[in-house]
Amino acid sequence: MNYPSRKRDNKKSTAEKGFSTKARQRLFLQAFADHANVLLAARAAHINRTTVYVWLEKDEDFSFAFNQAKEDAKDVLRAEIYRRAVEGWDEPVFSAGKLAGKVRKYSDTLLIFHTKALMPEYREKQQLDVTSRIQMQRDPTLQTLTDEEIEALEAISNRITREQG
Repeated sequence: MNYPSRKRDNKKSTAEKGFSTKARQRLFLQAFADHANVLLAARAAHINRTTVYVWLEKDEDFSFAFNQAKEDAKDVLRAEIYRRAVEGWDEPVFSAGKLAGKVRKYSDTLLIFHTKALMPEYREKQQLDVTSRIQMQRDPTLQTLTDEEIEALEAISNRITREQG
């Protein structure tokens, strides 16, 4: 990928060249779709990155187009993840300072991430356990109840939840 340099050259900005706001937005969105980086895309369009956030806040059409460009950028990233994980890449092998050949490399880590993204059964299982004991710490009036009274309240709460569900 060819990224714009960090330093501003002596070229005129898009505004100075007479580019309209819509033209600058198109330049930004095209660059953003390529690499999903606001700063780099803003540089490519010769605008300040804060301009993008103003457009997002005030221009509904730009905001919609930005979200579409973000989806395009995600597709670019997904394709690269797939390429590195499944298709792999050739890496040169050197021996005694000379090119001895190539070896095909694959990224197991990217394959795992790709799999988890597409197949929920391979994701880490997370469970949040919220018990009445946590509530007792937050509500001082519940601290005076006995364990039996707490269990009775839990049973009533569960019965009500089942009846409503």
